[in-house]
Amino acid sequence: MKKNYIIITLTTLIVGVGVATAQNQDDRIKSLNDQINALKAQVDQIKDGNAKPDWLKKIDQKGLTLNFYGEMKWINKEGADKFDPHRFVLIPSYKLSDRANFLAEIEIEHGAVDDSDGGRFDGEIELEQFYIDLEVNDWATWRSLGVSLIPVGTINQHHEPDQFYSVHRPVMYKHIIPSTWFESGTGFHGDIPSIDGLSYNIYASSGLTSAYATHTDGGWKPRSTRPGYREDDGNDSFAYSGKLAYTRDGFSGSISTYQTSYENSNGSTDLGLYDVEASYRFANGLELIADYAFWDISDPTVLTGGALTKTGDKMDGYRFEAAYHMQHGNNELVPFFRAEGYDLQDGPSGESYNYLTYGAMYKFGHNWELKAGVRQSLDDNSKTEYTLGVGMQF
Repeated sequence: MKKNYIIITLTTLIVGVGVATAQNQDDRIKSLNDQINALKAQVDQIKDGNAKPDWLKKIDQKGLTLNFYGEMKWINKEGADKFDPHRFVLIPSYKLSDRANFLAEIEIEHGAVDDSDGGRFDGEIELEQFYIDLEVNDWATWRSLGVSLIPVGTINQHHEPDQFYSVHRPVMYKHIIPSTWFESGTGFHGDIPSIDGLSYNIYASSGLTSAYATHTDGGWKPRSTRPGYREDDGNDSFAYSGKLAYTRDGFSGSISTYQTSYENSNGSTDLGLYDVEASYRFANGLELIADYAFWDISDPTVLTGGALTKTGDKMDGYRFEAAYHMQHGNNELVPFFRAEGYDLQDGPSGESYNYLTYGAMYKFGHNWELKAGVRQSLDDNSKTEYTLGVGMQF
């Protein structure tokens, strides 16, 4: 009997110790889980502290988007070197409703602006876009009265650094299509539903001004006729522009025009700008691009006020380009070769400017790229230009 009592006592002690041990184990596990949860809460708190500020989170939830593109360049021309923080562009947009979107584009050029004469900075601050897009139906969106890009050519409307492979934009998009070209106005754009890939853009805007142009034989340039937003004199005529664009598979092309009249003390003349362009990217990576634009001038004597030996009734520009896209994982190398030029003095003794531009772009993912290029003058070897650039868009 005594032996049985001892066995029962020992069994009870062993079970009790086991239960206590299990209970202690459970307590330790619970304590460990509590510590892990506490650490996780601290990590989350740190992450929240380093994330967007509360006001940014709130406006992000309401539909605000901030985009950006920019360019930085090193340029060697005629033996002189310079660095140019060329463009710093903020693009805020906001979803106002299911059918209405606001967009603006704010650009700082060449680093800064200095109001004092002969100051350190010589840049510009520009409001390049400022409008509301209201979707009327599936094929028509009204662009409200505001500031918008003139829909002539592709690069004037889509000029982020990865949209062209050279460090500089093609020369015709400076001298013939004065990119970046934006005006006050209103219009419509959308897709034509009966033809897949076909889109349109029509825009009524302020016209050209004679306030800043040089009215001498061979001296008049389209780039000098872009008006300010609040022009009174020389900005009496409206301008009308339109574009049809078609994209399908590897093909992309468009035709576009800009029509206005031009007035100065010499009288008035009609002006029309026309552009036709096409590109095709083959499955093997080869891309071919052709682009041609010209101004048709009804009475060129209005531009000069006298006899014409250089200025004619047409000014034009062109580019023919071949590029090859080589994928490196998520990155891409694009060597290119371009023949380009322009003529602002298409008269009896006018002059043309022609270049061979070549180099390469290496694109890191979708957000930034390195570029290197040479723009070799075919008219004057001393004007050959060497460039390096960094571009970004996000």
